[in-house]
Amino acid sequence: MIKVALFVLLGLIAAAYLILYFKYNRYRPSRVQYEVLPAALGYFHNTFEDCRTAFLEKAAQLALRHNGVEVFSIPVPGTTNSNLAIDCSYVPAQRTSRSLLILSSGVHGIEGFTGSAVQLMAMEELLIPGHLGSTGVLLIHGLNPYGFKYSRRVTENNVDMNRNCAIEESLFDTHNEGYGKLNDMLNPKGEANHRSLRNRHFHFIAARKILNESMHVVRQATLQGQYEYPEGVLFGGKRIEPQIIALTPILQDKMTPYSRILTIDLHTGYGHNGTMHLFPNPIEDVKIKTGMEELFAGYPINWGDSEDFYTYGGAFAEYIGSLAPDKTCYPMAFEFGTLDSQKTLGSLRSLHNMILENQGFHHGYKNEKAEARIKKAFWEMFYPSYKAWRSKAISDAKRMLGLVLERLGKG
Repeated sequence: MIKVALFVLLGLIAAAYLILYFKYNRYRPSRVQYEVLPAALGYFHNTFEDCRTAFLEKAAQLALRHNGVEVFSIPVPGTTNSNLAIDCSYVPAQRTSRSLLILSSGVHGIEGFTGSAVQLMAMEELLIPGHLGSTGVLLIHGLNPYGFKYSRRVTENNVDMNRNCAIEESLFDTHNEGYGKLNDMLNPKGEANHRSLRNRHFHFIAARKILNESMHVVRQATLQGQYEYPEGVLFGGKRIEPQIIALTPILQDKMTPYSRILTIDLHTGYGHNGTMHLFPNPIEDVKIKTGMEELFAGYPINWGDSEDFYTYGGAFAEYIGSLAPDKTCYPMAFEFGTLDSQKTLGSLRSLHNMILENQGFHHGYKNEKAEARIKKAFWEMFYPSYKAWRSKAISDAKRMLGLVLERLGKG
């Protein structure tokens, strides 16, 4: 009888093991159900060069429609490519300077494709005279042009720019104790091969870490950023990146006439597939938090009170606020979810994709098939190719940005 019970127990364990194995290795997020909108799809372009050309064309059109428009570029030094630049378009408030909207894309390079599309939509459909009486708009296109062009999330220095922006250099002395405990999982050596035994069983490796700590602790340790492993995922750098240094005096100059600054930094990847999340870091200032709730009234803001939330330092949107302490500054991130990363399997798959891409970049790939598979998964995680997702992203952004511009004008 005991022997039978033991065989049954082993059978159940084996069945559970196989079910989880296949669920993870065949994981797919929930499918977006949304009307395909050809006009929305027209804003998307699949190369950095095409995105940049479209942005500059739209900026030139803005200069014909409004007074005082400035279009300029900020060169970004690099050894891989010396012709990279951040492009900007500044449309000043047309009557009275009260509020400034800063809309930025591509701080995580590969996420710039969707960010660029949202900016093109805004330039074409939302920057109309009725929204610009007392509100100026500064559009920053492709903050990380290297990552944008080469489909990486990081800069040429392997720096996650949204963990890199700070007034105080003490940021770069931050010690992420949890990350060190996970370093062997996060930064494996050797050629990247998605079909290796280790990678087929990544979910079990991660599960062991989660059991030792907790899902929240693992998520926080991996996503808050780190400053000790230059080739590791989510490396925040040892110093501020050169494009942020070059952009800083321009930001200060454009903010000068305004008393209220709203920064919206555009991202993809985190959260429920096909959903646009409002995702700031936790804010302690009651006045700022109340003002943001008024600007985004009617839409849920993730303030950091859910189990799947994580915090991080060095965010670009918050950095802008630190440049103007005498002004009312609201930092916000729009996250267009892709892999249902609010769920455990989606979160693990997202992390695994980042690990494999980073490993392949630094250590090479097992073969061409492995490289193609890993890069495709990484691309789809940050820039889904299917039309319903893209249509909904533009529709959601249009609705939200239009509402915010109206409210800024009335405030």
